[in-house]
Amino acid sequence: MYQCRERQFANGVTSNIPRVRSIAEAFPTGVCGVLRTQDSDAGFQASLAALESGIGTIEITKTVPSCFELIKGLVASTGGKYPVGVGTVWDPGAVTEARQAGASFVVTPVLLPEVAEACRKEDMLCVLGALTPTEIYQARLSGAALVKVFPIAPVGGPSYIEALNGPLAGVPFWVSGGVRIEEIGAYLQLGVKVVGLTGSLFPAEALATKNMDVVRQNAARAAQAAATAGA
Repeated sequence: MYQCRERQFANGVTSNIPRVRSIAEAFPTGVCGVLRTQDSDAGFQASLAALESGIGTIEITKTVPSCFELIKGLVASTGGKYPVGVGTVWDPGAVTEARQAGASFVVTPVLLPEVAEACRKEDMLCVLGALTPTEIYQARLSGAALVKVFPIAPVGGPSYIEALNGPLAGVPFWVSGGVRIEEIGAYLQLGVKVVGLTGSLFPAEALATKNMDVVRQNAARAAQAAATAGA
């Protein structure tokens, strides 16, 4: 399915889509669906279902087969209405591919200054992964627009962000890794800019059976939680 829609991208449908330049533009709801699957077609359907049900942004990880083609297809199919990014980026060369695919942002799992530099050259919004206070500080120095605290669940969840907010007040955080939908409000109220949802939005069983109703229900719950937190 996404391969058919991707041809629309090749024919220029997305050529006039404006570039995302700010955190607010890239993550309008404060929630980002993070797709990890080996079934690209199911992933495409699930991403569309999540976007159409209230998730404002999707990250397609590089572990997804044909991830850049999938990104092209999503951007083309939605007319660029929703920001789509590429995640689990390890090498600077992927930044150029991401830009050419129509991605709005790039996400790394760890601190990679060379990827941040590539994002600067390509005028791409950069999200660098970090965990400790020192890594978070270094990520900001390296040029990260957002610092992805990953994996957040094993180190305490919201309580860890609350502790970081003391010495690192003002750092724009993205949290990811084991986040539950029920925790969205707590994170956003602590000032977190983006909450990344993987398994809680895209359960493995739902992807395996292509049960998009489950994805839609999860997306609607997540969108409501984010809206309530911002009210």
